[in-house]
Amino acid sequence: GAFQPLALLALKGELPESLREGQVRNALTSVMKRMFSAGEIFGEKGFLQLGFAGHQPGISDGYTNNGSMYLTSLVFLPLGLPADHSFWTSEALNWTAKKAWNGEEFPKDHAEE
Repeated sequence: GAFQPLALLALKGELPESLREGQVRNALTSVMKRMFSAGEIFGEKGFLQLGFAGHQPGISDGYTNNGSMYLTSLVFLPLGLPADHSFWTSEALNWTAKKAWNGEEFPKDHAEE
């Protein structure tokens, strides 16, 4: 995951200036809604299954197993922030990929030094 670091940075209040809280919240929320609405996310025994949008075992790596899927829960780290925190109260903003596909101007994301 790409989303766990974002969630952790949001929780710790350490998002880079180029990423606004409303942008990160909106992106994380949209991804979670899509992922959890896909269907077939839980197997017969109630465990999360491998995949981005439903059961997609063909995209997994050889070392991945059902226990690995609980890394998914790390995206919920911002729930540790109080309800009145700016992460929750700031305006929802488009994230970089959405801006790009909408033809909007956007700062390029890059690794932090």
